[in-house]
Amino acid sequence: MKNKYLSTSLGLYMNYFVHGMALIIIAQNIDFLSQKWHTDLAGAAGVVSSFGIGKLLAVFISGKLSDKFGRKLSVILGVFFYIVFLGGILLSPNTIIAYAFGISAGIANSFLDTGTYPALMEAYPKKAASANIVVKAFVQAGQFLLPFMIAFILANNLWYGWSFIVLIVILLINLLYTLTRTFPPMTVGKPLDFEKEIVEEKKAFHFSIDEICLILFGFVAQTLLYIMSQWIAKYGSEVIHMTDNASRLLVSYASVGAILCVCVTFILGNRGVKTLHILITYVTMTMLVSFTLFAFPTEIVCLVGAFLLGYFSAGGIIQLGLTLLAEVSARGKGFVTSLYTIAEGIAVFVIPLIAAAISRVDIAAIFLLNAGIALFGLALLLIVFARKKKFARDHI
Repeated sequence: MKNKYLSTSLGLYMNYFVHGMALIIIAQNIDFLSQKWHTDLAGAAGVVSSFGIGKLLAVFISGKLSDKFGRKLSVILGVFFYIVFLGGILLSPNTIIAYAFGISAGIANSFLDTGTYPALMEAYPKKAASANIVVKAFVQAGQFLLPFMIAFILANNLWYGWSFIVLIVILLINLLYTLTRTFPPMTVGKPLDFEKEIVEEKKAFHFSIDEICLILFGFVAQTLLYIMSQWIAKYGSEVIHMTDNASRLLVSYASVGAILCVCVTFILGNRGVKTLHILITYVTMTMLVSFTLFAFPTEIVCLVGAFLLGYFSAGGIIQLGLTLLAEVSARGKGFVTSLYTIAEGIAVFVIPLIAAAISRVDIAAIFLLNAGIALFGLALLLIVFARKKKFARDHI
């Protein structure tokens, strides 16, 4: 994957290292933040739903901006809004103000996605799936390290806010670095298969069945990632009754699984294993592991389950789903990324509220919800798989 845009790619990947930390920084500091905001754990966790609003607000302009003015501007705006989010959460005196700053995180995520993924696909046109899956490695590296950073802060009786300050400093340094990088020229994608079907379906429905299924898959992939990253620690402490530090480290175990998955998926992709086949396997396993966590809440199931969920649901299914969507769509990469991000944004807004409500009754049941969402995702992928089979038979 080494080419003239390698240095640009490193800057893009580093943003997602911080993004990985930012996704769980509220959950990892939830005890401190809930006290500061004068609310319970569910109230503090509900702030995360603001990310979805931000994604939905920005997505209507981020994709078009990326396609019209370039990927670099979109990435810079993403970094700026993440700095606003981190500083704002740190200074927020209550959940209302925190919710407002949480919207900035969703806006940041939307701009980063619509700038980064198209840029990587354009920098590595023959290895788009592999380039995008590396994003997940950096996300998980961030999620792996943050619990250890917070454990160090707590062990030394330091202010919890240092975890936010470190992320802001990294983003500022990387922003200056990104400003000096050259981005690849923009291209418009072409569908790799289903071309005749897509053209015909667009005349009647504007979107093909494959595009609709894969856009909806964005909702599924984001839900599976959210529930694993935000609730596995509370599952460990409240359901299994692990210590706070031990339960926080469940996120790190999941990150190890996700990083391993990135490596395996990268190898599989380079050896020609189809993205769709990988996705079907990962979503099926996520469904089974999630149901096991709900049905058998024991410490060994929790430990193994955290690792496996990290592998199967946090190891890159968002990136693989987006890559597959770009393959079957002839639309601009920024535009299809926006559509995918809309589905993700809906998940980030709706699922935290549902999960917070469920948590007041039974935290373990959140993973039953996860299993159900995974089953829905599997159905979407099987529709695309069946259509690929039909297309292959019809064109023998």
